[in-house]
Amino acid sequence: MDPLSKPRDQIDHLDRELVRILAERLDAVRAIGQAKSRDPSVPLRDEERERALFAAWARTAEEQGLSSYYAGRVLREILNWSRRDQERFLEPAAQNGPRAVRVGYQGVPMSYSDLAAQKLFATRDVGRLERIGYRGFAAVVDALEAGEVDYALLPIENTIAGSIDEVYDLLGSRRMTIVGEEVWSVEHCLLGLPGSRAEDLRVVRSHPVALLQCTRFLEGLVGVRSESFHDTAGAAEAVARDGDRHVAAIASEEAGREYGLEVLRRDISNQPVNITRFLLLARNKESFDARRPAKTSLYFSLNHRHGALLECLMVFEAHALNLTKLESRPRPEAAWEYMFYVDFEGHADEPNAAAALEALRAHTNHLQVLGSYPRRAEEGLELAGRARVPVDVQPVAAPSALDARTRSPDAPLKVPACPAVKTNPALKLVTRREGQPRTIVDVSGVAVGGERFVLVLGPCAVENRAQVNAAAEMCKNGGASLMRGGAFKPRTSPYAFQGLGFEGLEYLREAGRAFELPIVTEVLHPEDVERVAERADMLQIGARNMQNFALLKEVGRTRRPVLLKRGMSATIEELLLAAEYVLAGGNQRVILCERGIRTFETATRNTLDVSAIPVLKGMTHLPVIVDPSHAAGRRDLVVPLSLAAAAAGADGLIVECHPNPAEALCDKDQALTSADVADLVARLRPVVAAVGRTL
Repeated sequence: MDPLSKPRDQIDHLDRELVRILAERLDAVRAIGQAKSRDPSVPLRDEERERALFAAWARTAEEQGLSSYYAGRVLREILNWSRRDQERFLEPAAQNGPRAVRVGYQGVPMSYSDLAAQKLFATRDVGRLERIGYRGFAAVVDALEAGEVDYALLPIENTIAGSIDEVYDLLGSRRMTIVGEEVWSVEHCLLGLPGSRAEDLRVVRSHPVALLQCTRFLEGLVGVRSESFHDTAGAAEAVARDGDRHVAAIASEEAGREYGLEVLRRDISNQPVNITRFLLLARNKESFDARRPAKTSLYFSLNHRHGALLECLMVFEAHALNLTKLESRPRPEAAWEYMFYVDFEGHADEPNAAAALEALRAHTNHLQVLGSYPRRAEEGLELAGRARVPVDVQPVAAPSALDARTRSPDAPLKVPACPAVKTNPALKLVTRREGQPRTIVDVSGVAVGGERFVLVLGPCAVENRAQVNAAAEMCKNGGASLMRGGAFKPRTSPYAFQGLGFEGLEYLREAGRAFELPIVTEVLHPEDVERVAERADMLQIGARNMQNFALLKEVGRTRRPVLLKRGMSATIEELLLAAEYVLAGGNQRVILCERGIRTFETATRNTLDVSAIPVLKGMTHLPVIVDPSHAAGRRDLVVPLSLAAAAAGADGLIVECHPNPAEALCDKDQALTSADVADLVARLRPVVAAVGRTL
C-alpha cells in the first residue's frame, strides 16, 4: 500500500471541509452585507472588528502550534474577499435583481484581461456573465460604442511596462466613461506540451510586453528564439494547436490549464512585482455607494505657456486632493502640446473635488472628467506580497524638550533637538538647511525617518534556504518591518564563511516575498550593484566599504535605497562625505547607520557612538539608524544599546537574530534568539513612546 495514500485522502477530506466552511462563512458575510444595505450609516469596513479578528486568529494559531503569520495571511485574503462580496448589496442595481452582462476584452479566454474580468464581476450581482474577446483595444471600444457589449475592460498600466499609450489615446478620443477598476497580479509561467522540457525548446512565444518582462529568464535558455504573439493566452493556444514540443509559450497558469499545457517554469519575470491595472468602461455613468472609496480620472489640455501646469497642480493642492497619477500624451493636432491625464482620490461630486474642478477650468482650454468609480488599485499592494506602510510626506518637526515642571506625567518626553552644526562646504546635498523637512526614505513601502521607529531584523549571513526561511518567520513574528541578511560576506579572515553569493540572494528574496518583508543586503563590488539591486529592496554599504568611492558612485546611479554604515575608524564628517557621493550620483534615498567605532576599549567589539545620533540629526536631513549588534559583539549588550539608541533619537535599529545562534556560521555571539527579540520589542515600546514615536 502506498504510504502517502492515507494522509493524502485525509488532506482531500479536510480540503472539502475547509471549502464548505468558507462557503458557510460567506453566507454570514452576505447577511451582514444585506444589513449594511438597509442602513447607510454602517461603514463598509469595521477596522476595530478586523483587528480583533487578527488577534483572535493569532492566539488560536499559536495554541494549535501554527504560524500566527500564515494564519493572519489566510485571514487577510478571507477579509478582502468578504468586503468585496458585501459590495454587491450596496449597488443600486442590486435592488432590481441579477442581470445578464456582456463584457469585452482584448485577447482570448484565460488571457490576463479575461482573468481580471472574471475577478471583477465575481462579486457583482450579475446573473450570466458573457466574456467576449477581441483582437485589439480599439476593437473592444468599437464593440462598446456599438452596443455589442455592456462593458469594456482594458489594461491601462503595468508596474513593469508602464502606461499603455493606446488605451490612453482611446480614452481621450472616444465616447465612454470609466465605471470601475481592477488589478491583477501577473505571474508569467513557461508553458509547454505535456512531457516537453525547457532544455529542448527552440522557440518561446508570447506578447511582446511579456517577452520583455522575462528577458533574464529567456537569456538563460541557450539557442531559444523569442517569437512575438498578439496575446499571451493566444500564444498558449497556438502552442497547443501546433503540437510541437520544441515550442513553448509565456502565459498564465490558468491559460495552461485551459489549453492542456504543462507549467515548465514558474515566476520567470525579471521583477518580483508585476501588477496590471485595468479600467472598466461603459457608455454611461454608474452610481455607487458613498461608503466605497472613490477615484476620479480626468484629462485636460493647456495653453503652451510658462507655469500653466503648475497652476493646475496648485488647484489640487489648495483643495486637498491626493493625486495618484499624472500622465502626459502629445496632442496629434498640435505639435509640442500635450494632454494631461490625472487620477485623484475622491468622487467628482464631493464638495472639495467639485470646487477644484470648477477652479481648474479657469486654467485649462479643455477639461473632461472621464469618470468617478470605486478604487481597487490599493489591492495591488497586497497582491505584491507586502502590507505596505504609507509614507508620511508631512515634514517631521524636530522634537523639543518639555519643561519638567510643567509637563504632564502622561505626556511623552521628546528627545531634545541637537542644534545645527557648522558643516564642511563640500557637504552640499546631505546638509540640512534651515526649515528643510527631514527626509523620509521609502523602502518598498516601509517609511524610514518618519513617526514610526523601524526594526530591521535578520541573520548575519544567509546559510541555506531552510535557515533563511526560519529566520524570516522569526523576523515577521518579532515585529520587523524589513529583513536583513548577508549573501556576500566580507570577512577579516580568508578562511571564514564568505556567504553563498547570488544563490544566497535568491534564498533571501524568496524568504522576503514569502513573509512580506522587504530585504536589505550588502553589495561589495561596483560590477555587482545592478544585479543585486534587481533582487534586493535596499542596498547596504558595509563599514569596510564606506570609502569605496567607485562603489558609492555606482549605488548613486541606482534607484534602490542605500543603507550606508559608518566605517569603524571614520569620523562623522567622513560618513557624511561618503553619503554625499551617493546623493551626487542622483540617488537621494540614503539611510545612515551608526554601528560602533574602533577605540582603545576592548570590553566590546566596537564602541557605540551614541552621541553620533543627535549630532547627525543636527547636521543632515537623512534618516539615522543604529546597529547595536556589531557595536557590542555580545548578545547581552544588544538590548541595552538598542534602548539607548532609541532614547537618543534614532529612526530605527538593524539587529542580528538567528533561529539557532549556536549553529550560526558567523557572528553567533551577538545574534538574538526569538526570546531575545521578544524582550527587545517589549522593552523598546515604552522608550519609543516616550520620545513620541510608534513601534
